[in-house]
Amino acid sequence: MNPTTTRRPTILLVDDDEIVTKAIVNLLELETDYRTLAFQNPRTALESARRETIDCVISDFLMPDMDGLEFLREFATFAPDVPRILLTGYADKENAIAAINQVNLYQYLEKPWDNENLKIVLRNAVGQRTLEQQLSERLRELDLALTARDTLQHSAVEMERELALAQEVQQSILPRGLVDHGRFRFYHRYYPTGLLGGDYYDVATTGPNSFNAIVADVAGHGVPASLGTMLVKVMFWEASQRGQTSEGMLREMNRRLLHFMARHQYVTAFVLNVDGETSRVNGASAGGPHPVILSKTKLRRAHEWRLNGLPLGALEEKLYSTPDSQSITLEPGDRILMYTDGLLDTRIDEGESLDSKELLPTLDEISGLEGNELLDRLAKSRGIGSRALPDDVNLLLIDFD
Repeated sequence: MNPTTTRRPTILLVDDDEIVTKAIVNLLELETDYRTLAFQNPRTALESARRETIDCVISDFLMPDMDGLEFLREFATFAPDVPRILLTGYADKENAIAAINQVNLYQYLEKPWDNENLKIVLRNAVGQRTLEQQLSERLRELDLALTARDTLQHSAVEMERELALAQEVQQSILPRGLVDHGRFRFYHRYYPTGLLGGDYYDVATTGPNSFNAIVADVAGHGVPASLGTMLVKVMFWEASQRGQTSEGMLREMNRRLLHFMARHQYVTAFVLNVDGETSRVNGASAGGPHPVILSKTKLRRAHEWRLNGLPLGALEEKLYSTPDSQSITLEPGDRILMYTDGLLDTRIDEGESLDSKELLPTLDEISGLEGNELLDRLAKSRGIGSRALPDDVNLLLIDFD
């Protein structure tokens, strides 16, 4: 059994002020399932940390024996992948910001901190840490499986077993269920062409009333495309924690994917930043199909949200132009449908594919249906489920109540 899924995440807390450590320990014990190791002495904390599995570290900036930057630098020598958070006083802010790159901070928080914000930052940091650990494990398992394939007899039975394992690995990175977020409801369907697919969808919480959403399509099929979706997931979650606009997220994802994706591979995507407080949605395109907006105020008339942009991972940063982005305000009852181009490539008759504008009349007819029923009717209208698909189909519907 994977130990990262059974043990409680451990937070290492260092602050020379006992009032601070007690306040944070009490908060985390009462309102989270984290295990907290608290210290006033940073050197004692380092000794303990070497014997423990730490998932996130929080350090004060100014401490008499060793300041927070020294402590975090020393901590990173034996736990470089653990997210590091710095607590600063208002007077320390300028110096702390200037030193952020010295220790590759995950985040810094000013004193006095906001408890809800602290919990969100910790949840995202621990979630990212867990995701990276799981991804590393899954890639190791997949690598072992592929190595075993090369050393074993290449029988059809063995190949089927290995592909089934790869399918389990890929399915493990997709959301097992999208949890409703405030006044927003999520519905999704994913139809891969075979055991392994190259499409990806996800929703990342960025605050009590905000989140990011993505639908992406990695070029190609099979194992290379499925490995690409794992990279996209990590890049999306990391970019989501930096408070960027949708176009900023795409630029950062493009920059990082260039270093990791296979040659001749690229990703099309559409990303949303959603603010539940204002009902504002900011969207940006990386060459994916235009989402469709079903407007309640326009009797659910379907219309495309037409934004353009270049695919990710194909062009160097200096050649990657800023993608189109736009903000809209949703009204109660409005819906956004995001999808990959596999929906347009499905055939009703031999040789027939669907233009994106031809999708709108179908959505007009079914726009009043409950979310799950709407997606099922849309899939059925394209013959999905009754014949082999030429490409993966990925649908994400977001309802605003």
